[in-house]
Amino acid sequence: MTLYNDFLAWMPALTILAFTILFYIGFRIVSIRVIRFILDKLPFDADENIASALYRPGRMAIVVSGGYTALVNSPLARWAQTSFVSNLVPSCMIIAFYWALYNFSSSTSVIFEHFFTKAGKKLDPAISGLFSSFFHALIIFFAVASVLSTWGFNISGFIAGLSIGGLAVSLAAKDSLANIFACLVILMDQPFHVGDWIICNNIEGIVESISFRSTNVRTFTQALVYIPNSLIISTPIQNFTNRDMRRLEMTLGVTYDATREQVQSLVEKITAYLKSDPDILDDGITVAFSELGASSLDISIVCYCRHTSYAKYMKSKEKINLELLKLLEETGTSAAYPSTSVYIEKTGV
Repeated sequence: MTLYNDFLAWMPALTILAFTILFYIGFRIVSIRVIRFILDKLPFDADENIASALYRPGRMAIVVSGGYTALVNSPLARWAQTSFVSNLVPSCMIIAFYWALYNFSSSTSVIFEHFFTKAGKKLDPAISGLFSSFFHALIIFFAVASVLSTWGFNISGFIAGLSIGGLAVSLAAKDSLANIFACLVILMDQPFHVGDWIICNNIEGIVESISFRSTNVRTFTQALVYIPNSLIISTPIQNFTNRDMRRLEMTLGVTYDATREQVQSLVEKITAYLKSDPDILDDGITVAFSELGASSLDISIVCYCRHTSYAKYMKSKEKINLELLKLLEETGTSAAYPSTSVYIEKTGV
């Protein structure tokens, strides 16, 4: 009879535990399918981590809530009234909540990228990682503060301690913080991206990476230069990658034995060729007999090439130079080179 009474006393708790186990097993299948169904309806390609963000925290919440409910309805219900259990259960629920938020913040880059793209802007991968790191730190801070508050600790002293510590760190790492804020300005304003060709602080090269402290630029001599971010935002930046054309400027010197008609014909032929060249923009073509030089008749040529990459630009320039040699032959003129004529005058003794 005693065993039967004990069984009846434990019956509610065992029933609750059985339902908890069933719910625990079915939670993964149901939750993942429902969340994936919602993600399929979103206007952007959601990360798989978003779908699984609630899985482990949800299992933790099911175990804690089911176990606590079973304890309350068992002969050991007096244990549920202890301060340790009374504080442990809400602490576990708080941790599960912030755990889910932490997992979700790992995939915020997808959401930020969607809104930036919709606004017509390009989101740098570095800034999306920065947002995720910021949310991670913020979530951990609130989680620790909430748990300490649940256990009866005075979190005002904890927050004050963090503030004083943060002030001390700020004063000790003033230059580092300046570089970090400069990094935020660079990532938000986006004067350049990784892979761009820039000139900054008299350093010319390709941007390899952007970190909290510095921007790494690989020069054309293959040297890697680390430029502090605080210097970058305070100096002019030339971004050659963002241009949509390249200026081509040269001077063709013709020898002084060329006639006026030959020079005029050469100018007209050069102009006609540049207008017919598909690599050259029609607007901005200027070909003019500009100067009577010390040893040549100078023809100034200014135009704009469609190609922005250095290799294609040099190929277009090579093609123009070869055509100039051809036009010199057609007009019967020749290119001049620096020379000096010396005249010796004979005088009577």
